[in-house]
Amino acid sequence: MVRQPKDLAEARQIFREEKTKVVSSLSAVAGSRWLMAILATFAIAFGTHLAYAPARLPIVGGVELAAIGLPPSLDWGYAGDQARQAAEAARANGARERAEAFVAANPDKIPIINAAGFGAALLLLLGNMWIMTKRRRISRG
Repeated sequence: MVRQPKDLAEARQIFREEKTKVVSSLSAVAGSRWLMAILATFAIAFGTHLAYAPARLPIVGGVELAAIGLPPSLDWGYAGDQARQAAEAARANGARERAEAFVAANPDKIPIINAAGFGAALLLLLGNMWIMTKRRRISRG
C-alpha cells in the first residue's frame, strides 16, 4: 500500500519513488531472454493455429508472472499491487467463463483472434529483439 502524502512535496516524492520502481522493473523485463522465449512461444502457437487449425485457439494456461519465470525481486510498486488486484477481481467475476462464452458464440471470429494474437506476439518479439540488440552492441556468441 502506498503511503498517504501530507503535502504536495511529499506527493511528488512518492510519485517519483513509484515511477522509479515501475521503470526499473520494466527495464529489467524489456530485452530479456526469457521474455523473448515467451513471446516466441506465443508467436509460434498463434501462427501454427492460424495456418493449420484456424478454427481453434491455442490453449494458453497458467500465464502468471511468477510462474513464467519473472524474478521475484522485481518491485512494481503500487502499479503492481493494482494489477494484482485487477487480476483477482477478473477471476472472481468470471472473466474466463465470459471469454469462453464469447468464443463459443462467435466461432467465425477465431481466425481473426489467431491473426491478431500472432501479429501482436510477433511485433512484441521484434521489439524485444530490437531492445536486446541496442543493449548488447557486441555479440558474445
